[in-house]
Amino acid sequence: MKVWHALELEIARDAEAAVTGQLWISGTTGIEISEDVPELITLRAWFTGPPDEARVRAQVERAIDLADLPAQALRAMKSVTIADEDWLLEWKKSYEPIAIGERLLVTPSWKHDEVRGTARIVIEIDPGMAFGTGTHETTRSCLELLERVWQGGALLDVGTGTGILAIAAAKLSPGARVVGFDIDPDAIAVASENASINSVADRVDFEVNSLSSFRGEGFDLVLANLTADVLVSLAAEFAQVVRTDGTLIVSGILLEQTEDVRAALAAEGFSVIESKPDGEWITLALRAPSE
Repeated sequence: MKVWHALELEIARDAEAAVTGQLWISGTTGIEISEDVPELITLRAWFTGPPDEARVRAQVERAIDLADLPAQALRAMKSVTIADEDWLLEWKKSYEPIAIGERLLVTPSWKHDEVRGTARIVIEIDPGMAFGTGTHETTRSCLELLERVWQGGALLDVGTGTGILAIAAAKLSPGARVVGFDIDPDAIAVASENASINSVADRVDFEVNSLSSFRGEGFDLVLANLTADVLVSLAAEFAQVVRTDGTLIVSGILLEQTEDVRAALAAEGFSVIESKPDGEWITLALRAPSE
C-alpha cells in the first residue's frame, strides 16, 4: 500500500515566508496552509519519501534565525504518513471555489460542476507541485489588482508557478499577449497543463526562463508574486521590462518588509499607486517612470 509522507509544522504567522521558502529548498513537493487562529498557522509539507525530520528542523530553525525571528516561531513539528486510499480525500477536503474581486472565481477541478452557470470568469486550478491556487493572501491580492488595472496589451508573469495569474489575465483580456515564466521546469509543466484545462493554451506562452531575457520588451503590466528579498534584487531588471508609464504589481511581501521593497523600486523610478494589505501580507501596484 502506497503511503504519502509529510511534515506538519505549527509556526508563528510572521514566520510563514521564511519557513515556506526553506521547505521548498528542503525538497517539499507541495505545502498546505491552515489558519486556525490569528497568530498561528499550520503547514503541511508533502515529500516524495520519508523526510529527514531532524535535518529539516535544523534548516527551518536556521531560516527563522536568519529572518531575525525568535526561536519560538517554530512551535511544533511532526512527521505524518497517510495511506493512499485516504490521501485524496485528505488533500481535497480543504479546497473550495473562491470568489475573487468582482469577476473571478477560482475552483479546483472536483468542484467544477458546482460552479457551472456562474456569471464569473472561472479559473480551474488544482493544488499541485507549484505555488499559487488562489487560497493565499498574496495570490488573491494579485488577482484583485490584476482585475482592476489590466486593460490588455502585453503582460509578463514573473515566477508563474501554477500559471494562475497568467491564465486569469488571458481570460480577462482574450486578445492580449500573455507570457509566464519560471526557473522551475516542473512549474512550467503544471502551468501549461492548467492553461489547457482552462482553454487558454493558445493565448499564454509559458517558458523556463529568467527576467533578464525580457529586457527591453516593454510590457504594459508585469506581475511578480515572489518574496521581498527577491523583489529587491530584481528591482533594476523590472525597470528594463516594464514600458514607460506601465504598471508593476509585486507581492509576497510581509507588512514589515514594505518599505524595503518600496525603496528599492523607488530607486528605479517606480511610484506606488495602490497598496493592498491582507492579513500579514501586502501587495503593491506601482507606476513605471515616464520618459
